[in-house]
Parts: sequence; structure tokens; C-alpha cells
Amino acid sequence: MMKNKFQSFLSINNIQVQNGFGLVDVIVSMALLAGVITYGIYFSSLRLSTVYSSNITRSINKEIQRDIERIKSDLWSMYFLEDEGKYSLTRQECEDFTEGIMNLSSWVIDNNTDNRMIQSWRPGEKRSKVFTGQPVLITRELQLQTPFGLESFNKSIASIAYRVQWGKKNIHWVSIALTPEAHGWCKQVM
Repeated sequence: MMKNKFQSFLSINNIQVQNGFGLVDVIVSMALLAGVITYGIYFSSLRLSTVYSSNITRSINKEIQRDIERIKSDLWSMYFLEDEGKYSLTRQECEDFTEGIMNLSSWVIDNNTDNRMIQSWRPGEKRSKVFTGQPVLITRELQLQTPFGLESFNKSIASIAYRVQWGKKNIHWVSIALTPEAHGWCKQVM
């Protein structure tokens, strides 16, 4: 008896007449489906944007790290006398590192720039596929200062500031100090 009631409940005529979908049910179902699809697309595009930003940030960090390593390597070999096995700097070179740093082979990227202390480049897609279309401009600037900010002292404090232009952003990315390594080679005058 239970089987007969179940079969009669599932008969095609019964479903069409008693349990069919009405126009209101269809509209509500389609609206809910459209809402779910819209939110799904929104959140997946938000996720892809976050992944892209993460990848480009990582690639910029690697590009700047490579540049710092090149400069560091050139800086270490700049005043090294191989035959004596030591570093040798004149007093003038210890007081002002400007020319020494700007004459490094890794420093000069663009010879046509007006200010040699500021160098810029656009990393290509050879470095990372994220840089396709050249959306990023990396600029490094050599900044020289005097100890304690007094002009009577020498210009012996050198740092390199990296800026990144990416889309509408112009961000100071990182600064590194070159002075501590270079001053280790100078005779202390005190």
C-alpha cells in the first residue's frame, strides 16, 4: 500500500499538476542564480588581482635585489689591489664617494640622462613574465650627505633610494646605505 502511494505521488501527471514551478518560482530562482554568479565572478577577479599584485611585488623585489648585488660586487672590487691583497683609498675618495659610485659599470644604465645620480629602467619580460607590457619603472637615486648634516664635514654618507612607478602608484621602495662598507677601507682620522 505504501508503494502504491509513492508511485502515484511520482507519476508525471501528479508532478505537473501539483508540484510544478510557477512564474514567481522561476524568477526568484534566476535572480538567486544571477546573484551567485555575479558574486563568484567578483570574488575570483578580486583574487586574481591580489595574485597579480603579489607576483609583481615579488618580481620588483627580485629586480632590486639583483641590482643591489651588482652594485655591491662592483663596489667591493673598486678599490681592491690584487697584487697587495688589500683595499687602498685616498683621503679624497674617503671623503666623497660620488665619482667612484657613478663610475661603476653597474651604475650607468642610461647614458642620456641629465642627472647621472638618478638612473631608471623598465625591467622587461626577460626578467619576469609579470613585466610584460612594461608597467613598471624602477628608479634609483644616489644620495650623499654630510655627517650630522653640517656642510663643514665631508660628503661621506652615501645611500641609494629606489622608487617604483607602477600603474598610478609612485612608491619609495627601499633605501640602502653604502657608507659602512666603504668606510671600513678608509683610514680613520680622529
